[in-house]
Amino acid sequence: MVITAIVIGLYFLNLDFVNKLALQLEDTKFGIRDSLGLVPTANENVVIVAIDEKSVKSLGRYPWDRRVHADLFARLDQASIVGLDIIFGERTTQENDQYLADVISQNENIVCGYLFRNEAVVQTSVEALDLLRHNDSDYLNIEFLDEVVGLGNYKYADINIPEISSSCLTSAFFTNQPDPDGLYRRYPLGYIHQGFVFPPLAVQLVRFYQNKQAAIVLDKDGVKSFRLGEVDLSDENYFKFNFYTLDQDIFISAVDVYDGTVPPDFFKDKVVLVGVTEMGLYDMRPTPVNPVTPGVWLHYTALSNLLNNEILVGSRTLDVSLILFGLLLVFAISFHRILWQRVALYIAVLMLLSVVANGALIAVNIWLREFFAFAGVILLMIVLEIFAFVRTELRAGEVKKAFTSYVSPEVVGEILKDPDKLELGGVEREITVLFSDIRGFTSLSEKVTPTQLVQMLTQIHDPMTNVVLNNKGMLDKYIGDAMMALFNAPLDVANHADKAVHSALAMIETLHEVNGRFRAQGYPEVDVGIGVNTGKCIVGNMGSKVRFEYTAIGDAVNLASRLEGLCKTYKCRVVISDATREQLSDGVLVRQLDRVRVKGKNIPVHIFEAMKTTEDNKQIKQRFEQGLEKYFSQEFSQAMAIFEDLADNMGDKPSEIFIARCKDFIANPPEQDWDGVYSHKTK
Repeated sequence: MVITAIVIGLYFLNLDFVNKLALQLEDTKFGIRDSLGLVPTANENVVIVAIDEKSVKSLGRYPWDRRVHADLFARLDQASIVGLDIIFGERTTQENDQYLADVISQNENIVCGYLFRNEAVVQTSVEALDLLRHNDSDYLNIEFLDEVVGLGNYKYADINIPEISSSCLTSAFFTNQPDPDGLYRRYPLGYIHQGFVFPPLAVQLVRFYQNKQAAIVLDKDGVKSFRLGEVDLSDENYFKFNFYTLDQDIFISAVDVYDGTVPPDFFKDKVVLVGVTEMGLYDMRPTPVNPVTPGVWLHYTALSNLLNNEILVGSRTLDVSLILFGLLLVFAISFHRILWQRVALYIAVLMLLSVVANGALIAVNIWLREFFAFAGVILLMIVLEIFAFVRTELRAGEVKKAFTSYVSPEVVGEILKDPDKLELGGVEREITVLFSDIRGFTSLSEKVTPTQLVQMLTQIHDPMTNVVLNNKGMLDKYIGDAMMALFNAPLDVANHADKAVHSALAMIETLHEVNGRFRAQGYPEVDVGIGVNTGKCIVGNMGSKVRFEYTAIGDAVNLASRLEGLCKTYKCRVVISDATREQLSDGVLVRQLDRVRVKGKNIPVHIFEAMKTTEDNKQIKQRFEQGLEKYFSQEFSQAMAIFEDLADNMGDKPSEIFIARCKDFIANPPEQDWDGVYSHKTK
């Protein structure tokens, strides 16, 4: 809201320094239109008779003798109307001045020009003012809504000498003012002089060419409304030039008219402007489309704009709508999470605003002030991105606080790219869960002091945790002597089952090093059991807004915990589920341990032991699975023989479990529908 108010406020304040920037940007629309070849065509009935370099070289240094002007104007007698962008304000000889006045009077089609100024030595006399006003030289159809009118007011006027002023069909001023940056972009609808409102040259020419009166309503801000033919303007003291291509073909050299090269009938029914284009005579005006533009060409442009009804119309409503539209788009884009995509969309918004502004100019001659929409978009974008940066930094602090101790620095870096994953709640995803537990922890705690116990746990957990982190796992939590780790959360991890099992085997190797240090320190050795399971879980921040932790919940987690407990039963160190085994690569050695129904579950699962890849373990795997096949086929004697061989000769602990079972089943055979599933009653 604040930015919206600032931008719209700047738009309505109309500050010079802001307008300079705005005008420079908005001028580019003319160049774009020109590059697309979509510049409109000027009215074909309007031509310029140019006092150019060729004419000056041929007819002599300017200003010329009044008779030269008279002979030139005489050849324009077939034109519908002639406008003079020159002034005869000083007397020469009485004979020459009268000769020119007579020609102008005989033509009956010449609108004489004059100049307004704010500084002069002599104020306009009553007689001179009467000459200015004669023959409809001021607006006739005029209405004043306020006593004080906010229109340009000039104290002084440079007018033609009385003989010439009185002989003209009418008169009009050719004064114009540049914008704050010195460029000419607009044309006045009228100025006030000595309490009267006078029209400019282009308006006066259209009035007489079309034989229509201009209706103008004035208020404290200036022109409230203006109507002339099909042209209808509101709340504008000036109208903006709809520039044409500055084509030299529209300029007819004055000398070619003077010497008859261009015949008089060429000008029949045309509107003719007579003005200076020779650069040495200093009647040049910079415009957005040309830094050196003859002043008469501005009248030509205004005249064609009025005749073709191609005036560029502004709209404050559309300008404000464009500002609000751009700001709304930026605000919506700011919710997008990925920075580079946001930046791309911001740029797209600026391009869209440019397309709208250029399209309005080309299609319907509407002049939009897109600078203010651009400024609003850029300002809001900067503010929102600063807020986003601050918010991201705060969220990054939360992420680091929540994850630095639980995942590797690389994973923390990845999470920081999308901290919104820390929102309270969770998502369902497939993960591999690892549970580890120290065997005999209760009895161990009785053998050492509490301080020593903490030191031992630290020496166990530190290297075990590093193993998990090095394999792109996440430490979920420590539960006393137990540890829970997740793989494939919070980020996607390829081959997460492999990494979890490799972590489990590496933890066993690490345990040997830990026990070596314990022996050296006089501590008792420890053993661990590890359970690994893969499945879908709900993963995310669990808890309340006051206190929460990133964790996983679901049956897959519970089963991993049960598998860890089975390590004690089967006297092995790493037990994994069938779901995990199915995702393992060929490089991991596993053997099937059993078909079991864990406590609290009705659905049986196949469990496996992950083993270090050695030749002995390969033999154990092969023989054990042969024995297991006999066992499930209820060939208990043959199975027991295999298991006894493994236990006696290979020291295989899980075989001892099946020796006892085989003996029991030989003595008490199972029922015929026995499926080989063993139901465990304890965790």
